[in-house]
This record gives sequence, structure tokens and C-alpha cells, in this order.
Amino acid sequence: MRKMEGLADAWLTLDQHFAHHASLIERFRWADPPAVTRMWQLQTNELGERLSPLEREALRERHCELFGTWPS
Repeated sequence: MRKMEGLADAWLTLDQHFAHHASLIERFRWADPPAVTRMWQLQTNELGERLSPLEREALRERHCELFGTWPS
């Protein structure tokens, strides 16, 4: 029974990981290259507010989608 519980925990962890990643991808899906560059340089979101840790992670993901590398 322990093996099944371990497997269930592993699947739950993986499911949570992919749900988190999907939320990151969705956050700045609309942002085009100039918007992503501007927000990253200024460290602000589309409203001019300082990026939250989640937004910073999401913007980094969007940058990777658009430019193929992490922002510097």
C-alpha cells in the first residue's frame, strides 16, 4: 500500500507543478516583445506596479517563449 501512496503523492506533486507553470504562462500571454522588454527593464507590470515574485517568474517564462533565453 505504501508504494501506491508514494505514487499518488508523486502524481499530485507533478500535477501541482504543471498547474503552477500553466498559471505562469497565462499571466503575460498577451505581452509582445516590446512590452516584455519594457516590463523586465523597469521591473514593473503592465500597470506600472512593482513585479511580485510570481509576476517576475511569469515574465521570465514569457521572455523565454519570445526570445529563447532568460532575460539578463
